[in-house]
Order: sequence, then C-alpha cells, then structure tokens
Amino acid sequence: MKKLKIKVFAVIFSLLTIFTLIIFVGSTMRTYLERKNTISEVLLRVPNTFERDIAMPSKRDPEAGARRIFLDFVVYTVILDDGGNYQEIINNTYNEEINEEDIMAIANNIINNHTCNIYIGNLYTSRYAYAFTGNNSLIIMDNIEVNSELLSQLITNIFLFLICEVAIFFFTYIITNWITLPVKESFQKQKTFVADASHELKTPLSVMIASADAYFNDKDEKWVMNMKNESERMIKLVTELLDLAKIDEEQTITMSESNLSEIIEGAILTCESLFYENKIKLKYEIEPDIKMSCNDNLIVDLVSILIDNAINHCSDKGKVLVNLNKKNKQIVLEVKNTGLPIKKEDEEKIFERFYKADTSRNRDKDNYGLGLAIAKNIVLRHHGEISAHSSGGYTTFKVIWNQK
Repeated sequence: MKKLKIKVFAVIFSLLTIFTLIIFVGSTMRTYLERKNTISEVLLRVPNTFERDIAMPSKRDPEAGARRIFLDFVVYTVILDDGGNYQEIINNTYNEEINEEDIMAIANNIINNHTCNIYIGNLYTSRYAYAFTGNNSLIIMDNIEVNSELLSQLITNIFLFLICEVAIFFFTYIITNWITLPVKESFQKQKTFVADASHELKTPLSVMIASADAYFNDKDEKWVMNMKNESERMIKLVTELLDLAKIDEEQTITMSESNLSEIIEGAILTCESLFYENKIKLKYEIEPDIKMSCNDNLIVDLVSILIDNAINHCSDKGKVLVNLNKKNKQIVLEVKNTGLPIKKEDEEKIFERFYKADTSRNRDKDNYGLGLAIAKNIVLRHHGEISAHSSGGYTTFKVIWNQK
C-alpha cells in the first residue's frame, strides 16, 4: 500500500510540476523573445532614421540629433572611416554614466572583435548589442535596463515556481490520500476477508479432528455426528465463498426478459418447509405479471438469501412478510421479519463480507456473514439498490429496481 501511494504521489506531482514548469518557462521565454525582437527592430530602424537625417540636413535639429531615445533603449551611432575604424560619434542618448571616451572604447572593442554584422547576444549577460550598417556606421545599444528587467523577472518567476511547488506538494499529498483511500479500504477488507475465512474454516476442522480422536478412544457415534455436522458447515461456507468469488469474477451476467412475479413466488414456495420447521408464519403479496430483465437463477438466490436471513433473525413464533409490487416505474421487493431490530449504525455494515452485528459469533444458525454480501452483489449486478432498516417491530430488507 505504501509503494502504491508513493507511485501515485510521484506521478501526480511530476505531471503537475511539468505543467507548471511549462507555464513559467513559456512565460519567461515569451518575454525574452519579445525583448530580443524589439532590440532587433530598433537596431534595424536606427540606420534608416540616420540616413534621412543625412539626406535632409536643413530639417535636422542638431540638439535632437545629439540625443535620441528609441523605445527607452540607450542607443549610440558611431561613424567609421573608410578603413572601418572609429571616426566620431554623431548621436547618443542621454547617459550621465558614460562619456564619449567610454563609447569610443566600446566601439573599438566591437570593431576589433566582431564576427558578424549584427549581434544581440544573451540578454541576461550581454551588456551591448550592435549592428554595422551599409554607410560606414555602427549602431550600439546599451542593454543594461533589459538585463536588469529580465533578470528580475527570472528571479521572480523562480521564486513563484518554488511557491507553486510547495503548494503542489501539499495538494498532491491530499489528492493521493483521497485517490488511494478506496484501495486502502479494499485492501483492508481483503485482509479481513482472508482472516475471517481462515477463522471460519479453522474452527470446523479443529472440531472434526478432535471428534475423530475422541471416536477412536471410545467409539461413541456422537463424535461421528459431530464430524458430519461440521463437514456440512464447512461445505456451506466453501459454497458461499465460491458463489461470492464467482459473482465477483463475472464481468457480465446473462439476463433476459422474465416474469419476476413468478420467479419470486416460486422461490418463496420452495422455502415453505423452513417456515413450518421453525414455527414462523409466512405471508406474501406478489403483484402478478411484473416483467424485468434479469438472471432467473440469481434472483432465486437473492430471494432465498433474504428469506433465510429473515428466518434466522425472526422472533420465536414470529412472522415473515414478503411483498413485491411496481409503483411509478419502480419494482420494489420487501422481506420483513419480526425480531430484534438492526442498530442504526449497522444498517449499511451488515452487507459487508463476514460482518456480524453479534460480535460473539453465535454459531447456532451457521451464519457466516456472507449471505447478505452475496445478495447485495446480485442486486448491484441487476442495477438495483438494497437497504435495511428496523421500525414498528419489523426489520425490513428492501430492494428497488428502477425501470425506464
């Protein structure tokens, strides 16, 4: 179970982390590419502006030409001589920290080391971008503001990503527990099922072995009867276990349109001898010709289990009532018996495998706690609902099938 939780946690956490990472990386890359494209556009646009100023000297404002700002970028335009060396700077944006000598040093470094005509570089680390134009000029762009902006955004995104990872961790932990809870409960029920089945099988076997030993000692026939009784008990338990396993294993059951009224009435009549032996009164009301798509054998098993359960828990000389009717597209089967009521907290638990409201495990009536589990499985396979409750001196098991 622990390994399953770790695997589920790892899968969910990894998927959410990858999804979050894609969002943050995508956002960071989009901003980076937008700034890079803007710088590229500015580097390509400055030469055109410069050429227009040269072509129309009368219209150029010398003061405006000395200092230009392109979309908040610091741009320097350097004139080169015929040998491609620094000649003069004809305009620059206002920057108190850098004078003309600094610009000349930057330009000479670019002239001596450049390998391409246009260079933007890594906007996180490269301070300058530049472009050589066709009219012997060099455009230099100071990227310090872009560097600072992108680094700040990167740090912010990393910080937000870490916060999201913490949130994802706790969310994944909660969702993992929620997802694995049914598996955990099923696993626990399986362990309980195996433990209870082992207990129920061990008891008759122990009695049989002890009875065999006693028989060899005094040859009393009562020990043979004990072995016979315990063998029958064990056969009943194994049969119920096989029935339960068979129903669980079958993905689909064969069903056909049948007369439910006749099936249930036939199952009731088969059990009449049990009512006579236990001195219990039987009364039933079956609405005729109720049709339903079902598996006849399983419906007979369902009725037999509910009647057997009613007889076993009925009060001495009590009554059992069986009703079948159809109302508002609902087919309702009720099996009622007088006797001790079911506790409110046990109304759902009694359909669990090996569950017994009587924790003392009274063995007088060979009750293993499997019959109602089988009954519930049969009802669910027929797309119905089963419930139990006690009121007015009766305990009622109700089965409802909704018809289209």
